[in-house]
Amino acid sequence: MPKGDYAHTQPTHCIVEMVVTESTCFDSPDNLKENGKSTSNAYSSRLTARQSPNTDQEDEFDDGAVAGSEDNSHLLPSNDEGVRTRDQVTLSGKQYRFTTVIGSLRAFWATIILIMVSAVLGLLAAHSYFHGQTDAPNCAMSYSRPQYIEQTEFGRSWTRYSTKYTLFLYREGGINTKDEAFRIPVLFIPGNAGSHKQVRSIASSTVSAFADMINADPTAMKNGKIGYDFFTISLNEELTALHGYSILEQADFVNDAIRYILSLYPKTRRRNKWRLGTELADPASVVVVGHSMGGVVARTVFTLPNYVAGSIQALFTLSTPHNNPTASLERHVEDVYSSINQFWRHGFHNGTLDTVSLVSIAGGNLDSMINSDYTYVGDLAPPRNSLSILTSGINDVWLSVDHQSILWCAQMARKFATMMVQVMDARQPSQLVPLDQRMGIMRRLLYSSIDDDFATRTLSESRKTSTDDYRLVSLPSSNVIELDPPAMQASLVGTDSRSENKGMLYLIALNGENTSSSGARIIQILYDPLLFTTIRQSNSAVQQTEPAFFGCKRSDGDAMRSANTGTGTGADVDVKCEVVPMAAVAKLPLKRDGDDPTKPVRALHYVEVPVIDVLQYDYFGLEVPVHFALMGFLHAAIVDRPQQQIQKPSYLWSTEIKTTTSSQAFGLRTRIRLDVPESPFFVFRAKLTLQSNNKAAHTLAPKFKPIIYQSDGRRFESKFWYDQQTVTLAIHGRGSYVSSDDIANTDTLSRATAWDGIFVDIWADAGHFTGLEVVLSVDWYSSLNRTVKRYDMALLALSFVWACLLVQHQLRAWNGQAAIFPSSLAAIESLIRNGTLAVVLGLGMLTPILQELIAYMLRQMWMPATQAMWNNLFMGVRGSGWTLSLVPAMLVLVSLGFVALQALVLTIVCGLGSRLFAFMARWRGYKATDQNTSKKSTHYAAVPAVLATLVFVAFVSTAVPYQFAFVIIYLAQLITATRTMALAQVTDDAGTHQLGNYQLGLLLFWTNSLPYCAPELLVWVRNLSVLWFEDAPADHNLVNMAGFFALRMVSAHRIVPRLISNGALPSRMSWWLHTATYTILGAAVAYSWIFSIRRPYILYSIANAVSAWLAAIHLIDLALRLCSMPIRSSNCCSEADIAMEEIDSTPDQLNRKLR
Repeated sequence: MPKGDYAHTQPTHCIVEMVVTESTCFDSPDNLKENGKSTSNAYSSRLTARQSPNTDQEDEFDDGAVAGSEDNSHLLPSNDEGVRTRDQVTLSGKQYRFTTVIGSLRAFWATIILIMVSAVLGLLAAHSYFHGQTDAPNCAMSYSRPQYIEQTEFGRSWTRYSTKYTLFLYREGGINTKDEAFRIPVLFIPGNAGSHKQVRSIASSTVSAFADMINADPTAMKNGKIGYDFFTISLNEELTALHGYSILEQADFVNDAIRYILSLYPKTRRRNKWRLGTELADPASVVVVGHSMGGVVARTVFTLPNYVAGSIQALFTLSTPHNNPTASLERHVEDVYSSINQFWRHGFHNGTLDTVSLVSIAGGNLDSMINSDYTYVGDLAPPRNSLSILTSGINDVWLSVDHQSILWCAQMARKFATMMVQVMDARQPSQLVPLDQRMGIMRRLLYSSIDDDFATRTLSESRKTSTDDYRLVSLPSSNVIELDPPAMQASLVGTDSRSENKGMLYLIALNGENTSSSGARIIQILYDPLLFTTIRQSNSAVQQTEPAFFGCKRSDGDAMRSANTGTGTGADVDVKCEVVPMAAVAKLPLKRDGDDPTKPVRALHYVEVPVIDVLQYDYFGLEVPVHFALMGFLHAAIVDRPQQQIQKPSYLWSTEIKTTTSSQAFGLRTRIRLDVPESPFFVFRAKLTLQSNNKAAHTLAPKFKPIIYQSDGRRFESKFWYDQQTVTLAIHGRGSYVSSDDIANTDTLSRATAWDGIFVDIWADAGHFTGLEVVLSVDWYSSLNRTVKRYDMALLALSFVWACLLVQHQLRAWNGQAAIFPSSLAAIESLIRNGTLAVVLGLGMLTPILQELIAYMLRQMWMPATQAMWNNLFMGVRGSGWTLSLVPAMLVLVSLGFVALQALVLTIVCGLGSRLFAFMARWRGYKATDQNTSKKSTHYAAVPAVLATLVFVAFVSTAVPYQFAFVIIYLAQLITATRTMALAQVTDDAGTHQLGNYQLGLLLFWTNSLPYCAPELLVWVRNLSVLWFEDAPADHNLVNMAGFFALRMVSAHRIVPRLISNGALPSRMSWWLHTATYTILGAAVAYSWIFSIRRPYILYSIANAVSAWLAAIHLIDLALRLCSMPIRSSNCCSEADIAMEEIDSTPDQLNRKLR
């Protein structure tokens, strides 16, 4: 084409130096009407002026790749000092490549450094997550002989889910093989991707425990102890943690299964009456055991219309996240949680759940699948109906377990079985003992009496005795009893044969200094149960008994004669003794990490008696059997109640604190209360140093090594350590996010379980040690592990925030004087250089501190709803101090590195793909200077494109979920960006390079929406595998993919129009669109920052809305272009066809058509 013709068709003037000089590109009014070819209005003038001279080659890349070059000259700066020639345009592409290579290298290395820093933090957190566990796994394996009997009669007549889910009856081989169910029904609900076979360990242990009960007491069946029938459900291993609609479907199926199970028993109970030995009530309820999300499904059952009132009276959940979903990747999961939690909070007030018991047991530190903070149900149900505990504090378990091993861990299975057999009572329609008795049994079996503060309880036995039953050993001048086999043997020296067959009663006088300040004095008793292992002389049988505690009174003022010399039996003294009410004995396990889990754990027994409770007596007596074992020890003493050593949360401002207990305050048990906030993010390392008694240290070894016990006032988490000088303390507090009901119902639900700090109890040999020093510090490495568990979703939310900031920065550069659309890597490097990273880091550190300050003021004003709102913003961080800022700051930095990694991977993938496309194009003979002589008019290809679009929309609205459509759109965008980058390499065109940057930027922006499509797609594929075609109605909502689809269609051909006053769009419209665009992006960043960490699923909707707005700008530009088209003759195409041609035609072709 002659130079004059080129000048005639291109009245826009731009200088060549695209990056070096930042000149504004503008139109030359003198050239708008050159050769008399004026258009209908100013917009068509701008349209003609914007055409590129460098893209009239044959289209070798479909799908808009080459069409993206038709609008390239408006990407280049211009001035009015001359007209560009084709040589100048070619030079522009080279100049663009040269200048962008420098910037790309700088951006590349900045990105690499950022990724490396983020990777170090991320890998450190990951290593802590997998290897920095504070507990060691120590579960013993359980074994069973399972048989699963499918309930074939439970078909379509009972439930519409019969083709999707299956009901089985469990039987233990060799013990319980009868196919007919006639005992107490239990229904097991597996969790996320769980199997019905997971019931085998707890079912087998329960069957064995029941068999042992019957062997020990054959009459137990007459008292309603008839055993259990375990039913279990196969739920197709669905991902209920990620899909709310599956939770509702499973709960619906469970209600149908319960109706079916209860229908079996009226006939089977009558047929098996001879087995049961008595006539029992027909079951009106089923005991439900739910693992993980199975517990959430079980709680959802109560809220559905097909729930039969009273059909569930006891619900046991194992590792169930009750308060919040583990991963809020889908809106329906959040809706289900909100609905059931509201129902349960109010159900105990309106009488709906009055007789229901809810027990939540979780694994604690080793559970890496869920956050055990969310298993606490004290905010969902009152203490009368609920119980929450971690396995590390359960008697005879005393260890943390992971998410799956809580089902097969032998220690846990045995304890669960013991609890189950003790609460059964088939004489009741509920098949269980009444609620208060049921909860009392479970608390006694699960909780340590240390948490009860050794409150006085009922008598373990009711009897009175005299001194004729015992040999008296009184200690009138001492307040300590030290017993071991040698000392006890010595006390029998010189006694006659009659007294040798009697037990011994050691007495402590309750007078004088022993009763001064009686309200502050206690009797501490610690003993080894081996000491009370008696051997019957008749058959040499070994029997372990517990000591009895007596209160004794003198008769008629008679003085008690000292008997420790062995000169009397006490029979001459008229002293009457009776068993006194005692608190339950606490077990202190002598268990180290790494001990053989198959061996029983030895435990010392400890009890405290307040002196004020036995002041009506003259003596406090301790019984020792006559045939005692030759091992063990006992220590009893009257001491001042140990004062709690209260430590304020100074650890938040310094690295460590030190506590020293003096010899005067040191006793068997020493308690330290750490007045720390309920913050589950920190792991503390406590180093204990015991100060030895110099004389004792050189003569005797301590009777037992120190025992350490961690607990809190809510009785939720507790843990023991034995013979360890350094221990790690960590808590599982209430979840980071709570609802307003939790705060509003504090008086009715949570007052009894209010947070009161961490309690650390130390038991040590008071005769061997005289003091204690504790040094407490923060274990930062292990604390990373807890951060990962609680804020894994924050990485997605903050990554989206950075993606929005990148789009905003790219648009600012595009609308600026340089008119450059930077690459994603260059934009990341620019965000670091211009201080955006520093600002976001500062905001992340400041937000939780401001949040806590405002929450504190709201607590003072008692505004529950407003306080809950503030608590649930951002990260929902609990606690106080500057360390609250560490977690957000680290996540902000790691999330930017994560986005940089995404950008780098996408750039590499598209770059390699573009090189492959470019190689193929050159191999086929494509040249940048080729003239396009064979290109067909695109309006003929528009018809099949429209038809394909209609088919795609119809397919999404009926057959496939919109998440599948988004994945297809994403892949199409990936291919388009790759082909555009390939065209830029072939044509060496600057505008095409920038179009590739734009398409790659959109691809990066959409990448952070992919995780929210995964749950639905996985469930959809799983349902297809079982020929289940019913989806949630919302899965076919076209609005949820309309923004992505529209932007994908319009961005395939051109960059979003520049929103500047002298751009292609009218000035006033540009100003409004410019303002609205940055307002929308800013609102997206702010909303995501504040709300999306708690509910990350909203990010998909935000990305869809932002995409829809960018598509709207494109469509506004297209509409104005259509309106400005010249009138064509009747034998030509319509204006719509002209617009379609314009979109995909090269500039020279379009100019020839317009002429």
